[in-house]
Amino acid sequence: MNKKDGEGEDDHPFPELSNKSISSLDELVDDQRIRKKEDDGLKLVETVFDNKTRLILFKMMNKGLFSVLEGAISSGKEANVYFAYTKKESIAIKIFRIDAPSFKKMRPYVEGDFRFKRFKSSRSGFIEVWARKEFKNLKRMAEHGIPVPKPIAVERNILLMEFLGDEDSVLPRLKESPPKNPSSLYKRIMESIKTIYRQCKLVHADLSEYNILYNKKTDEYFIIDVSQAVLNSHPQASIFLVRDLSNINNYFSSFQVKVFEIGKLFKWVTGEKIDENLLIDLL
Repeated sequence: MNKKDGEGEDDHPFPELSNKSISSLDELVDDQRIRKKEDDGLKLVETVFDNKTRLILFKMMNKGLFSVLEGAISSGKEANVYFAYTKKESIAIKIFRIDAPSFKKMRPYVEGDFRFKRFKSSRSGFIEVWARKEFKNLKRMAEHGIPVPKPIAVERNILLMEFLGDEDSVLPRLKESPPKNPSSLYKRIMESIKTIYRQCKLVHADLSEYNILYNKKTDEYFIIDVSQAVLNSHPQASIFLVRDLSNINNYFSSFQVKVFEIGKLFKWVTGEKIDENLLIDLL
């Protein structure tokens, strides 16, 4: 029997996608499955590309948000980040793991945030909120001039954002790329912490040399991984802020930078005197 015109061409749920787009995603998933068998560190890859995640990726492709999905930029316990192309530029796609092993540890960062009072108690529902939280935090920080990857779109457990790097590689973390002028960079990062607190009304809550990308050529830095960032009114905001300040002080102290005392930094950032008992307990 002869096929009618167009019959069979729309077997795929999104017929507008090019064969190149579809194959780039399918080949990437297949490659990840092969690597999963060869590398114990990628045992959870099946949950990154579960059926719902693949469906949403196809929908995003169909909307023109990106056209080709390439290999992984980074792989972590909470998420994998992938390199992708739009018709005009390179972007990064962060896919949060539905079965993130640190799921229970992540909850306090959301439960104290009025922006997400209502969320599904299921694991998948929580991870969806976690992805939206990073999108909102990135957007708020970008609007106030904080150097972060610009957020593009978010759906379920998938976040699209600006790619930070060049055609060859992503920018390295500050831990892997010692600054050209440590003293200057220290002061600029502290200024960002203050702006995040006072203007964005947020605390990063996990800031360190591991969550800052650094471009040695331009002496630029970018703060990343902000899903856990909390409102500065969060019950544990002060604890998180002291931890962030301590992490940054510890890193730059290794370069003989003259760092400021935590108590003085805390007052400079918040405008309030730190609780000495809190300082003793944490330090």
